[in-house]
Amino acid sequence: MEFLNRKTTEYTLKFLIALVLLLLVNFLVRYTLIRWDLTEENRYTMSEATQSLLQNLEEPLYVEVYLAGDINPEFSRLQTAIKQTLGQFKEYAHGNLQYSFVNPDEAESKKARNQFYNYLIDKGIPPTTVYDDQEGRKSQKMIFPGAEISYKGQSLPVILLSGNNAAGAKEAINQSVENLEYELANTIKTLSDSERKKIALIQGHGEPSGAQVFGLKEALEKKFDIFALTDLSQLSHFDAALFVKPTENFTNSELYDIDQYIMQGGKTLFFLDGLSIAVDSIKEYGAMALPIDNNLDDILFKYGVRVNKDVLQDVNSGNFPIVTGRMGKDPQIQLLPWPYYIIFNNYANHPIVKNLNAVYGKFVSSIDTIASAGVKKTPLIFTSDYTRQMNGPVHINFDDLKKEVVPENFNKKNIPVAYLLEGNFSSAYKNRLPPKTRANQKAINQSEQNSIIVVSDGDLLLSEINKEEGTPFPLGVDPYARHPTPFANEQLLLNMVNYMTDDQGLIISRNKEFKIRPLDKVKIAENKLLLQLLNVALPILLIILFGVVRYFWRKRKYASFNE
Repeated sequence: MEFLNRKTTEYTLKFLIALVLLLLVNFLVRYTLIRWDLTEENRYTMSEATQSLLQNLEEPLYVEVYLAGDINPEFSRLQTAIKQTLGQFKEYAHGNLQYSFVNPDEAESKKARNQFYNYLIDKGIPPTTVYDDQEGRKSQKMIFPGAEISYKGQSLPVILLSGNNAAGAKEAINQSVENLEYELANTIKTLSDSERKKIALIQGHGEPSGAQVFGLKEALEKKFDIFALTDLSQLSHFDAALFVKPTENFTNSELYDIDQYIMQGGKTLFFLDGLSIAVDSIKEYGAMALPIDNNLDDILFKYGVRVNKDVLQDVNSGNFPIVTGRMGKDPQIQLLPWPYYIIFNNYANHPIVKNLNAVYGKFVSSIDTIASAGVKKTPLIFTSDYTRQMNGPVHINFDDLKKEVVPENFNKKNIPVAYLLEGNFSSAYKNRLPPKTRANQKAINQSEQNSIIVVSDGDLLLSEINKEEGTPFPLGVDPYARHPTPFANEQLLLNMVNYMTDDQGLIISRNKEFKIRPLDKVKIAENKLLLQLLNVALPILLIILFGVVRYFWRKRKYASFNE
C-alpha cells in the first residue's frame, strides 16, 4: 500500500510539473511569435520589412476582400492564399488587423447587386469575367479579385490578380499568389506613412505636359506627392526626379544640378527617346525620325549607359489604323500591325518586373552600357526574339504597314530597352570646373550607394488622347485595340519608383516564387480506386490495427502485474 502511495505522489508531482511547464510555455508563446516554414520555397515566410510594418501599426486596420462566393478551383486557390496571407498578417499585427470576405453577389436584389458592382469599379477594383467548363456545363461569372484596406479613416483599393496574362491562366494566378504579400503590404505602407515621398516631374525642356501626363500623375498621386519642377537647383527637396521625353537642351548649370543631386543620393528615372517622331507629323509622304540632342547623353555616359540614336521594330507589336482603300467616297480603315509600337513581355528576374504583365512602348530605341567602375548594370526589359534595329535618321511611312513582314529583316533579339544602374557613381564633373553659376558650391565627386533607371522610350509614360472627346485615356491603354484593356505601364512605373524610394525594402517580397506541382490527371483516373483506398480505407485500418495491438499489449502487461 505504501508503494502505491509513493507511486501516486510521484505521478501527481510529475503531472503538476508538466502542467506548470505547459502553462509557462503557453504564457510565453502569447508574446512571442514562433513559426517554422517547412516549405521548399519558404512560402509562408514574411519579409522582415513586412513584419516590421505590421508590428508598428498604431491603430486597427481593416481588410475587406471581395473574392468570395461560388468561384472556380483556380480562383479558389487564390482565395485560399489570400486567407493564409492575411492570417499571417494578423499574427504579426498583434490584434491590429482584421479581415473579412464579402461576396458581391449576396445582394437583396439585382439592382442592389449592380449598384455594389459599380461601387467596386468606382473604387478602383475592376471585375474579371471567368469562363468555366465543368463536366460539359459552361458558365460565365463576374468576380472581383481585389480588396479594400482601411486605416486611420482612409481607404485604398488593392488588386490581387496581378500576374502576367501571357503566361496562361494557371501561371498568372500562381504569380498573383507570389505577389500577394507585396501588394497588400505596399498598400498598408501607403496608408500608414505619415509623410508621403515627393517626386519631381521635370519640365521646361520640351517635355510633354497637360493631358499627356494625366495618366502618369494619376498613377503616382495614389502613393506620392508629385510636383512639376523647372528650377533644377531645387532638386534636393525631392526624393526622386522623373525625366520624361525631354527634346530640348539642358544647360550646363542644369546638368551640374542633376549630377550633384545624384551624388547626394537623389533617385533619378530617365525615360528618353533616341529619335524624335510624332505620329501626327506623319503625312502621306511619311516623316523623318531625327536624333534628339538634349545634352543628357553627356552625364549618362559617365554613369555607364547610353540611349542610342536609333529606333526598333518588333514582330510582337500593336496595331495602327490605316486607310487601305475606299468604298465609294468612304475610306476603308483597317488595323494593321505597326512594328514601331512594341508590346514588351520579356523581362529580367528582378523585383521591379517580376510577374509583370505586358507593357506598351512606341518608337523605342536601344540602350548600350559603358564600363563604369563600381556600378552594377541590370537590364530589366528586352525586345522579343524578332527585332529590327534601324539607325537614325529614319524615314517612317504608313505605306510600310501594307507590306508583308520579312522575317530576315528582324534578325536581332532580346535588345535591352531599360536598365537599372546601382552603385557608387563618379561625378560627371570630376576633374572639371563647375559652371560659373555654381562656382560657390562645394562639388561632390563620388556618390554613396545610389540607383538610376534609364528607359529608352518616353512614350511609355504618356497617355493617348481620345480625339473625339479630347480627354486622356488611362496610362497604358491602346485606343486602337478592339477591347482596350490597360497594359502594365502604370504598374511598371509604380514598381520602379517604389524600388527607388523604398527605405524598408518591401519590394524585395516580389522575389517570392511558388512552384506549381500539378497532379497527373491521367494517373489519377487510372488508379482512382487504389488512391481512394490508400487515402480513406488505409488510415482507418491502421487505427483499428493500432487499437487491437494496444489492447493485447495492455492486457498482457496488467495480467503479469496481477500475477
